[in-house]
Amino acid sequence: MSDITNMFNFSNYEYLNPSRNTYGNLERVDLTSYATQVVTTTELKEQLRVDSDAENPLLAAYISAATQMAEHYCNRHFITTKYKLWFNELPGTFSLYYPDCSYNFTASDPVVAGEIDGLFYLNSVGSSYTNFSKDDWSSNQNLNPCKVIMNSTPSDAISVSELTGSEDGIFYFQFKTGIATTAADIPESIKQAIKLIASDMYYFREDRKRAFPMASEILLQPYKCYL
Repeated sequence: MSDITNMFNFSNYEYLNPSRNTYGNLERVDLTSYATQVVTTTELKEQLRVDSDAENPLLAAYISAATQMAEHYCNRHFITTKYKLWFNELPGTFSLYYPDCSYNFTASDPVVAGEIDGLFYLNSVGSSYTNFSKDDWSSNQNLNPCKVIMNSTPSDAISVSELTGSEDGIFYFQFKTGIATTAADIPESIKQAIKLIASDMYYFREDRKRAFPMASEILLQPYKCYL
């Protein structure tokens, strides 16, 4: 059994061992999803019964912070976003931290458009990342976290000894995660929880000992993932 197999926790499908440098960052690459808020400023103002626009920037900041708190509590993204999980050694099996994972295989130019998901590797020329055929890996998206199984490995991938320091890494697996792509498709209970958390921030602005409003936790509980 190889060293990389020994370090892998098959019972939990862990992809990261902090005692090793085998794996790299979980990199969020779809920054446009930050601009899509589950709750609008107008909706929060209705909740707070605020008529003036003077505090709109403050309310927008509270919405953003409340959404992050709710997502961290639930261990998932609400609005779909894209990640790259980086490797310098490719294990036979690894997992994706988030639930609600999905992949797109329809783009015509995966490197330029960045639309194709799945496994990419730096080829032996060392100049570009190549999409590894979907036939060479499989995934069970119903697991939590999602499990990816490699059926074979790229034969023309660059080696660690050939890295010059200008590359990001040898392999990355690109995937999407999130409940929905638009706020309209997010469950109303999640939206209400975010509004309650943001309202709590609005009314109690000092740095006090803070916890979720109890109603928010109850509303979010059905969407909490235990990883």
